[in-house]
Amino acid sequence: MRRRFLHRKIMLQPLRDRILVEPDPTRDDITAAGIIVKAREGIHTSDEQLGKKGTVVALGAEVDRDQLKAGDRILFGEFNYPEYFEGARRYLVLQDKDVCAVLE
Repeated sequence: MRRRFLHRKIMLQPLRDRILVEPDPTRDDITAAGIIVKAREGIHTSDEQLGKKGTVVALGAEVDRDQLKAGDRILFGEFNYPEYFEGARRYLVLQDKDVCAVLE
């Protein structure tokens, strides 16, 4: 398995069990009939909770590094997470328990 590591310096260090994630951009989806459906940024009910993907950028000291490392591609629940912007890049601060899976 090949891992892609990030080499840019981030000015935010997560604490305790938090992780810093660069989410994949929200995209439009196309139905089977070819209709483009605009993806929504937030959710309103648990029925709409589909999950999102992103890349782990930094880890707090209490995160289990046997399960999660910087550069891992992850799937996480769609909730309102604290956001951090550095230039044009957007980052989210999650707890390690918000991670559903590591993508291979």
